[in-house]
Amino acid sequence: MRTEEAPLDAPEQRQAGDGAEMMVCPSCEQEVPKGSLYCPFCCGEDGRRGAVKRGAFVGGVFGLLAGGLLTAVWSSAVGPEQASWGPVLSITLAAALAGMVVGAISNRKG
Repeated sequence: MRTEEAPLDAPEQRQAGDGAEMMVCPSCEQEVPKGSLYCPFCCGEDGRRGAVKRGAFVGGVFGLLAGGLLTAVWSSAVGPEQASWGPVLSITLAAALAGMVVGAISNRKG
């Protein structure tokens, strides 16, 4: 269905039986109407499922970064002999989990 001028990463467009143009979602490869803002198969009927997943991922990344920074400050304050791997890992993972929760909540439908 692609012509020579079309880029290779462009989504394919197909004609549906009722005349509406369709394109293929690059993520799940389901046919969706052309011009859709989101794929109902990937993002749910209202489009928020993808936003919540994206928010949780971004929040988790920032939580890991903040947890690592907090762990570095804490371990330098208490000394390296007191900062064993257990508390360091717990602080970092707790911050990542908190970031995931905050990111998911902030991106859900309000």
